[in-house]
Amino acid sequence: MKTRRMIIAINHETCISCGRCVESCPTGALQMVDGKVTLVDEKLCDGFGSCIAVCPTNSLYIEEREAEPFDWSILERIDFDDFMEKLYRHYMPAEIKDEK
Repeated sequence: MKTRRMIIAINHETCISCGRCVESCPTGALQMVDGKVTLVDEKLCDGFGSCIAVCPTNSLYIEEREAEPFDWSILERIDFDDFMEKLYRHYMPAEIKDEK
């Protein structure tokens, strides 16, 4: 049963399919399908927008719409240390990246 909630949306006209959002999505809701970023399972989208923060073209946004309810059980499968490392790599200043 669908419910009204906040969920990610993708502007495919501006998306360059770099995959940064896919890597930063802790739940796996975003995947590359046929070379395009796709919301593969709306039940996995937490609506928090970690993907938005890493998008170089601002092609992702949160919208309120009818969607499948969030699957809270996904939180048990997330490796949060790995997730934070992925986000850190995207926010790390260039001079620090060069040293690694």
